Amino acid sequence: MKNLSFKQLLFFVVISFSLQSCLSNKAFQTARTTPKGETGFGIGVSLPSADEYTLDDNDVVIDTSSIGGFAAEIFGRYGVTNKLDVGFNLSIIGTGGVDAKYQFLGDSESIFAGSVGAGIGYLSITTGEGTSETSSSLIDLSIPAYFSCHVSNAFALYVSPRFILRKADGLSSNIGAIGGIRAGTERLGVFAEYGYIRSGSDEISNQTNFNIGVGFGIR
Repeated sequence: MKNLSFKQLLFFVVISFSLQSCLSNKAFQTARTTPKGETGFGIGVSLPSADEYTLDDNDVVIDTSSIGGFAAEIFGRYGVTNKLDVGFNLSIIGTGGVDAKYQFLGDSESIFAGSVGAGIGYLSITTGEGTSETSSSLIDLSIPAYFSCHVSNAFALYVSPRFILRKADGLSSNIGAIGGIRAGTERLGVFAEYGYIRSGSDEISNQTNFNIGVGFGIR
């Protein structure tokens, strides 16, 4: 396999970092929690799209550029109890996050289920050397809810409204939602989602996401 040159590697890093201007808005799970002692895992991709604004000193937009592209990740969940599970996600560029979810409505076999959760995501990147070295970091705190209708153990519809607080150069509050379907078998499922976020930042527009993932043991 041909090795990437330094310029090619830098290009991919910059593009990947620019994607993180888009807020993470994906679920890859229904409202059901992973049963106690069981583990689930999967892979997924997200296609975020938004506009980034350049502002002058009076906060007037003077330029607009589109941001988006392709972001892939692995994710997993573990059942702490039959009502509580914890999870993680890790992207191909090293961003990561952890979360927990508590099911307050229904159980692993009920048609309707409801859960509430909390999560944190983090990104840190350093570029340049010596006096030209710069570091940037992002922290996302999210509070999602999940509601799902399980037509069978193999097929479900779900929605996930959420609040996301982002800390970068400043703080921004964002609200959004995800709608999706899970189809497959009881253990193996394909997730297809559409997400929308109303941005709380003057420098980023409202955001849309198309997500698709495959999970094993995640319902």
